Amino acid sequence: MGLFSKKFCDVCGNKIGLLGNRKLEDGNLCKDCAKKLSPWFSERRHSTLNEIKAQLDYREENREKVAAFNTSKTLGNRTRLMIDAQNRRFMVAQTSNITTENPDVLDFSQARGCELVIDESRDEIERELEDGSTVSYDPPRFEYSYTMSVKIFVDHPYFDEMEFEISDGYINTGEARMIGTDANSTINRAATGYSDDREIRKYHDTVALGNEIKAEIDRMQGKPVPMSHEEQIRNTNEQGAPMNTDNYAAQGYSQSPAVSGSWVCPFCDTDNHGNFCAGCGAKRPS
Repeated sequence: MGLFSKKFCDVCGNKIGLLGNRKLEDGNLCKDCAKKLSPWFSERRHSTLNEIKAQLDYREENREKVAAFNTSKTLGNRTRLMIDAQNRRFMVAQTSNITTENPDVLDFSQARGCELVIDESRDEIERELEDGSTVSYDPPRFEYSYTMSVKIFVDHPYFDEMEFEISDGYINTGEARMIGTDANSTINRAATGYSDDREIRKYHDTVALGNEIKAEIDRMQGKPVPMSHEEQIRNTNEQGAPMNTDNYAAQGYSQSPAVSGSWVCPFCDTDNHGNFCAGCGAKRPS
């Protein structure tokens, strides 16, 4: 057969258009059928036709789980971790229409861990001379930017991790370098440098979001996690006394969060009661 001979999808039987073939180990798949696979699946080229058909059957069954999903908590912006504590299930949705998207629904027991990934970029700032050329400052000066994502590790037959961005693009902090890769990061400001306090606040807010997502995954695994400031407010009566938190385990988690004492954030002087600062998102000092 010629190089440009007609090809047909081995799943649906439809003709595959030019550049529309998604090759399998032992067959061909059209782009429409390929779109129905899990977005976290990356082994299509090394999969057999029977393996792909089995996954497509699973994906159709998954639609019933999406329809029955009872969201109790959502974390994230564009891409979101959605939790159904009553049925002990979770999913990561990338669009607002989950019925059409059909996100993979997993059980709490399939969660294996989570990590916050922070990537730093820097661009040198140079000064211009009278002849139009540029030279470095002494000492050199830099502008910093950051992106953040969370990586959720899972036990699933078609993928073992789900990584998605939580920073919604670059966070540009000017000449303020955020030293550290967790919510307890410090700020290293250049003596005469420009920094954007709104972006610094966004950095801390995003780190706090990442740590909150990680805490939820830890809870799914039965790990004890300190109660956040917002959770303590919800579990405090009008007199300021802690309420019974046994209902937390009844919501699907195997551990109730631990309540900790108050502390003052060293970065923004906010009074706090949880594990992360309610003002800037910084982690409670150990």
